Amino acid sequence: MPAPPLKSTISPWPAILATSLLLLAGCAPQPDAEMLTEVPWALISRPLVIDTHSHTRFSDGKYQVDEVVQLAINNGCDALAITDHSDLSEGAATPDYFSAINAARTKHPGFILFGGIEWNIPPYGGREHVTVLLDPILEEPVLGYFKQQFDPDDATADQGLEWLAEKTGIKDKAVLIYNHPSRKDDDPDENFRDLLNWRNTNKLFVGFEGAPGHQKIQPTGSYTHHILTQDRWDPVAAEIGGTWDRLLDAGHNVWAALAVSDFHNEKLDHSPCEFARTHIYPEDRSARGILAGLRAGSFWADHGLIVDDLLFTLSVPGLSLPVTPGEVVRLSASQPLQFTLLLQRGAGALDSRLVVELIGNGQSGKPELLLAHSLLPDENRVDWTLTEPVPGADGSSVYLRARIRKPVKDGADLMAYTNAIRVVTH
Repeated sequence: MPAPPLKSTISPWPAILATSLLLLAGCAPQPDAEMLTEVPWALISRPLVIDTHSHTRFSDGKYQVDEVVQLAINNGCDALAITDHSDLSEGAATPDYFSAINAARTKHPGFILFGGIEWNIPPYGGREHVTVLLDPILEEPVLGYFKQQFDPDDATADQGLEWLAEKTGIKDKAVLIYNHPSRKDDDPDENFRDLLNWRNTNKLFVGFEGAPGHQKIQPTGSYTHHILTQDRWDPVAAEIGGTWDRLLDAGHNVWAALAVSDFHNEKLDHSPCEFARTHIYPEDRSARGILAGLRAGSFWADHGLIVDDLLFTLSVPGLSLPVTPGEVVRLSASQPLQFTLLLQRGAGALDSRLVVELIGNGQSGKPELLLAHSLLPDENRVDWTLTEPVPGADGSSVYLRARIRKPVKDGADLMAYTNAIRVVTH
């Protein structure tokens, strides 16, 4: 008999972890399982709340660096990325920029601050933007030269990506994120093609901003072109069978459970972590630990403070710990897949009905909505079993991702998203 639903009085992380481990206690040994991609810190790391996209007066923002940092701290951010635009010669990645970033680090020593840039990736003439985050020790020696050489449209994306990889390496010193991917697109397939092309150059790209900033205005996210957001999220992430699902279905481990403010001013945007939050499980409490968590896909995101803690796992007999988003496990094709989602409600959903939705390709071999399960205000857990997994387009694996929906009458629902768990069958 499954355990009763958790009550919203539980403490966020320890109770969720303890419950997930107890789920395994009654599991009898089953066929062997092998972890192919492991995030060893995922179940023991304290989650940090981060906003990876914000602006200051060094480009087109209203406030100074320290003022934006203070807003982020006031709203509960543990970390923040300042990502001013790279197309302004006196803006981001200048000596004054890094001086202001370092002064804010000195003033707020317990706060993790990135001095990144928002790159106009060629050849789009400024239409497509990419967040570039580096290990802070590399920011000043790398980003100034990078923006001078690879922001102009006579450069190529491949040249910039190859140069960054050479200067930073691939492992945990650099992360690139495709910002508001559909904002100015005519063709939704452009995002699919671009991300594949960029990742073929190297693996610095971890994925997409699933939820763009500019959440205070209409149309949401400043999506004024042909493609609109869906429940405040970019269709890349929100559309079942869309770009993210197509990539996952084809076997690519890319991530889009990322929500940002893109903060410029109060008219356009909520302040960092006021409305949009990304919750990341870092390898350790450092900038490089956060980069490792982003690369691993060990993060989730919410809008409207609807979820304070969230654990989506696959329990595998024979493994000592559950499988978490970002991880890949190899199992027998006949092994049923037992998924559990546990959540701790935030202030935005304490007395609300929530709907847990599971999305993946494991039932029919094609991406689809697999489950929609309502949780009453005192319910915080869903268990679901996929009995006969069917591989997707890559012919060898199944993936599953989760989202939580708070229905909003006469408006866009508030959502939380996880990244995917992948199972390779044999």
